[in-house]
Amino acid sequence: MFIPELKYFKPETLDEVYRLLKSKENSAVLAGGTDILVEMKQGIRSLNNIISLNKIISLKNIDTTTDSVIIGSCATHNQIAESNIIKKYLPALANAVLTIGTHQIRNTATIGGNLCTCASCADSAPILIIYDALLEIGSDSGKRIVKATDFFVGHHINALQKGELLLNIIVPKPAEHFGAHFEKFGLRESASISVASVAAGILLENEIIKEANVVIGACAPIPMKSEQAISVLLNRNITDLTKDSELLKEVGEAAAQEVLPIDDIRASAEYRRNIVNVLTQRVVLKALSKINNIIKG
Repeated sequence: MFIPELKYFKPETLDEVYRLLKSKENSAVLAGGTDILVEMKQGIRSLNNIISLNKIISLKNIDTTTDSVIIGSCATHNQIAESNIIKKYLPALANAVLTIGTHQIRNTATIGGNLCTCASCADSAPILIIYDALLEIGSDSGKRIVKATDFFVGHHINALQKGELLLNIIVPKPAEHFGAHFEKFGLRESASISVASVAAGILLENEIIKEANVVIGACAPIPMKSEQAISVLLNRNITDLTKDSELLKEVGEAAAQEVLPIDDIRASAEYRRNIVNVLTQRVVLKALSKINNIIKG
């Protein structure tokens, strides 16, 4: 199917983008276009106006402040994976975006697009929640900040209001003794859509887990925190987890029992629970291993 006739705008400033978003009905912004153009060709989505963000250079930047990493919404996945800033402060994000699509797709697809599409299988979402990311949203009325946890409202539904645009992802620089990791499971070796994914983040204090977070993706309409798995982890000595396989299994089972996975063409709910169990154990151990290399191998 061919894309129907539409108007294509190439604004050079954010003010122009805001004006177009407000004045043009049935419009959408275009960053990488790896989802929206396919949907239009398939007849899933019909638009009258496309607003390109390609000339808004500020949205492609990756920078730091004293306490945060700031990622422009139009930064591509490969740009993020190759950024020395990301690799230094947010290595789990660099690894996570490398699991998205193919190399060619990652050269074009953007982190803002991955988030705003709000697909349940969006792979950048769980790890950004682990990193306590904030999303900066702009419009002609000004800017506002939304927690990543509050941005995802439902499958393909986000917190953006009419006329608003995701500008930046603001990620606090992690504490010294913090480790994070993300893994996904798909049905093929590469360019796989997640059947289930899990991200974990752990903060140690004198080898005691003082803060923990476990976020499950691709199993429900939006990413889900596993409060039960977090409860098992908190205040444990790391030796308990690295030496006691039964305790680690308890963490995985807690996550699997709490999640309410979907049944779809990729996997049954029960299969997803099994995957979440295994992935949770794996990412918790790997998150611990990232903290000053306290676990060898």
